[in-house]
Amino acid sequence: MKASRISRRLLGITALLALALAADPEGRQMPDARQMSGIPRPDPQLSSGVVTVRVIRGSFANPVDSLTVNLTGGSTTRQSTTNAEGRAEFSGIAPGTRLKASAVVAGERLESQDFAMPSSGGVRLALVAADPSSPSAGPPPPAGPAAAAQRGSVVLGEDSRFVFEMGEDGLAVFYVLQIKNAASTPVQPEKPVLFELPAAARGAGLLEGSSPQAKLSGRGLEIGGPFQPGDTIVQVAYSIPFGKPNVTIEQPLPIALTHLAVVAEKVGDVQLASPQMPEQQTMPANGKLYIAGRGGAVGANTVLTFTLSGLPHHTTWPRDAALALAFLILAGGAWSTVRGGSGKSARQDRRRSLETRRDRLFDELTALELEHRQGISDGAHYAARRRELVTALERVYAALDDEVAVPRAS
Repeated sequence: MKASRISRRLLGITALLALALAADPEGRQMPDARQMSGIPRPDPQLSSGVVTVRVIRGSFANPVDSLTVNLTGGSTTRQSTTNAEGRAEFSGIAPGTRLKASAVVAGERLESQDFAMPSSGGVRLALVAADPSSPSAGPPPPAGPAAAAQRGSVVLGEDSRFVFEMGEDGLAVFYVLQIKNAASTPVQPEKPVLFELPAAARGAGLLEGSSPQAKLSGRGLEIGGPFQPGDTIVQVAYSIPFGKPNVTIEQPLPIALTHLAVVAEKVGDVQLASPQMPEQQTMPANGKLYIAGRGGAVGANTVLTFTLSGLPHHTTWPRDAALALAFLILAGGAWSTVRGGSGKSARQDRRRSLETRRDRLFDELTALELEHRQGISDGAHYAARRRELVTALERVYAALDDEVAVPRAS
């Protein structure tokens, strides 16, 4: 599956989780809207090549209208004016173009993260200025030269997500990693931020929208510094082949996680458990069921553990049966060659007819086993048809043996 399609699907799932976990049962105040300022969010519902920038003061209840917004891509800067909802729109942007949005509200300069235009769909983002009516709002910080990186630390922010979906041949796993620098200057951690993906991970890859600071080599995901103030977003995906009904995924964390959030697609009897996830609920979305779970802060160098039970899994006996039949065919063919001879033409015709029927039955049995393994065929039909084919093959082999046993004419 292409990375852009995965990213759009992942965006929808993480949005579902955000809605599920938005209501805090302890009634704590949710984060300030400024925490999402400048973060690009791909949206498959938008037309391709479209970017919308919404400018607000403090909250979405205070849109800024009639304001000029700049969108810089390469050496070109486009301009658009916000409407009554505070939204400026740009269209006709080529896929892959590196972009950054900016605006100035009452002397406060607002800038988005640098991002790439996706190959399909559009991008939404918000630029959030301080609310002058808020007692906590201070004067805008003075503009100045870019500060040098200082020694410091980063954490995985509250928008980090761990997502599990059922694929055709295995479990699809996605990480949305929000690396947060709470300082006002760039920081360089003492150690590289290095995630070692689980040993069972296959086909790991970075998804569209990830920071260029992220590099993936085999199972090693390294996100290099320095980290600018705010958020650095990295999205990675891998798969774990189906085999056993229960799978345990262990993911060491190189840095602290401020809040654990997990989503797992629920198919059949699938269950999700984690010692770090005390709360979970099941909810429908887009015609499917999902398990949404959450937990508290998790310290650096802790191993996150997720156990999924009741997974689809493939048994090995159909493959073993097909191999056994193939061996019988080869053995029967060899035996026939040794014992066979140059009989009369009628016997040769019958033999060729039997061999043709044998090959056709074997091909049909192989196709039936493959359909059963992929979950396409009905169980009752599979069992009945398999008995018929095996019985027919036994008769064909018996007939071939009879042909070989007929004494040659002298």
